[in-house]
Amino acid sequence: MSVKEDLDDLVQRLQAAAGDNLESVVLYGSAARGDFHERYSDVNLLVVLKATRGPALDQIAPALQWWTNKKKHRPPLVVTEEELRTSADVFAIEMLDVKTSNRILAGRDVVTAIDVPMNLHRVQLEHDLRTVLLRLRQHYLLAREDPPQLQHALVKSSSTVVTLFRHALLAMGLNAPESRREVATQIATLEALDARPLHAVLDLREDRRIETNLDTLYHQYMDAIAALVHHIDCLAPKQEWQRRPGSTD
Repeated sequence: MSVKEDLDDLVQRLQAAAGDNLESVVLYGSAARGDFHERYSDVNLLVVLKATRGPALDQIAPALQWWTNKKKHRPPLVVTEEELRTSADVFAIEMLDVKTSNRILAGRDVVTAIDVPMNLHRVQLEHDLRTVLLRLRQHYLLAREDPPQLQHALVKSSSTVVTLFRHALLAMGLNAPESRREVATQIATLEALDARPLHAVLDLREDRRIETNLDTLYHQYMDAIAALVHHIDCLAPKQEWQRRPGSTD
């Protein structure tokens, strides 16, 4: 079955199981944008319920177990509408992604009215970029003599990295293109970064042959992410940390 058929089946199962407690089913991310990759992309879903206490979760558990265990898709996020609204400050990137790239599969639109605080979006953006960079470094240190593992790490990270690059453009007040390659090219042009390693990783993702040595590419890729981290950090300099009165730290 195709992803679309799986989604249609899941919606029917959720509607039958949850009844009036089901507020909305929202598809977001790459599958909603149209750049979904069968091997590397996740199907990202929000299941919005009126109530999420024990019995409500028990009702939908078989449907989600079918979706995750049998169909091998990523588990949906199960939330209430209030949780969506009040979590936009701590999940600013995710909520902005939901707002800008979504399809309502069932129920009503519960995402358009979400207010995402862009000052906190910028903080999460730097945090997530630094996290990706640190994980790539860790993986390199553990697998630098294992090219297949290095390639897998590059390709697996590409979806997250391009998403964060897209959000970097948004943090700069710019319109972010939907195409992964256009995102890489645009941000590289703006920040004088070398776009070639970004495109090479996307080539690997699409099973294309690359000319660059894998070890070299890995370092160039990390350098591009580090350069963007530095720029984001300079966008809104953090205030100097102030010691509390009497602190000896």
